[in-house]
Amino acid sequence: MSLQWTVVAMFMYTEVFLVLLLCLPFMSPTRWQRIFKSCLVGLALAYDNTAFVVLIVILVLLLLGGALHPQTSPRSYRPP
Repeated sequence: MSLQWTVVAMFMYTEVFLVLLLCLPFMSPTRWQRIFKSCLVGLALAYDNTAFVVLIVILVLLLLGGALHPQTSPRSYRPP
């Protein structure tokens, strides 16, 4: 697997892990509320739209790179 697909897979696995972590009931709702109202999360929310757009652009560029790669590489299979 190439480096670009490794990065995409890492992003997707991280996203799935975070969603599953939020679904597990191992912390009380008051603790989650304290975490989400913390200063660090507030700082992250200030830049959330910019970070989201940057991540989408990176994933689209990786997708385009993967789609263009077969067209630029030589054919490895030649029928008899």
